[in-house]
Amino acid sequence: MYICPYCGGNCVNEDAANMYLKMVEKFFKYQNKDSEITFERYPTVGEVGECKKTGGRIYLCPYCKKPFKAYYIKDKVTITCPNCNETLCIPATNRTFC
Repeated sequence: MYICPYCGGNCVNEDAANMYLKMVEKFFKYQNKDSEITFERYPTVGEVGECKKTGGRIYLCPYCKKPFKAYYIKDKVTITCPNCNETLCIPATNRTFC
């Protein structure tokens, strides 16, 4: 069971987390660490739920397999996992370039 990074509850969708971790295995199989294309070099973070108290989105890191509070940096397509410091791409639906 994953612990919500916002409230400590059970807000993470276990099925979504398991599906994401299974799917991201393919990324690591074909990962190109030397690519200039960001999405070939870094995995996309998994969006695995929403805090039931705050409404904050929850991301899951494929490296350390720990959930963390979703965030983004304006004009960037990558973030760093606060638990293990690995670089991750943010989901396309959450990118803001405005």
